[in-house]
Amino acid sequence: MNQERDKIAKAREMVQKMAGGMNPLDGQPLENTCFIHDPRMVRCLHFIQEILRKALEGPPRGGPRKPSAFVISAEEKKRVQLPKGKIGINEFARCLNEVIDTGNSRKLTGIEINRQLKKMGVLGEQVLADGKTRTIVKAESSGYGIESEKRNNNGSEYEMVLFNEEGKNYLLENIEKIMVFTG
Repeated sequence: MNQERDKIAKAREMVQKMAGGMNPLDGQPLENTCFIHDPRMVRCLHFIQEILRKALEGPPRGGPRKPSAFVISAEEKKRVQLPKGKIGINEFARCLNEVIDTGNSRKLTGIEINRQLKKMGVLGEQVLADGKTRTIVKAESSGYGIESEKRNNNGSEYEMVLFNEEGKNYLLENIEKIMVFTG
């Protein structure tokens, strides 16, 4: 921990020197034509220096901390309003995040939920030719109310994973179990 603090302190010192128009390596003034003298760069360097100062101070003591776990009460679940028809996982996550108490629970993303569903074997993953991956439905997915539909984005066709009424109900009823599944 001390080694990291030393690195942050050194970085802050270097940024301060640059913001002041000095070469942080030899302490000599930078030439007037140097890009660092541009007011936008000076503001940026001061902003970075402030972030580094806050990092050195550490988190505020006694201040509120963001929750690290996802928690949803039965009452909050009742207030979730899912749109009619098939929806994607990001839309589902947005609907959950609208009703949770963010003082008690962290928000969810569609990526996190999909990751958990893949661990459970409910969804699969395909590696594309460019090395990227995409989420896909498996034979088992339909039993959970999950299907895919061909979509088009800027002339590029893809399969979008969608949750029908059964799928939305499955997610809502089991979201706590899904998010803690370790496989």
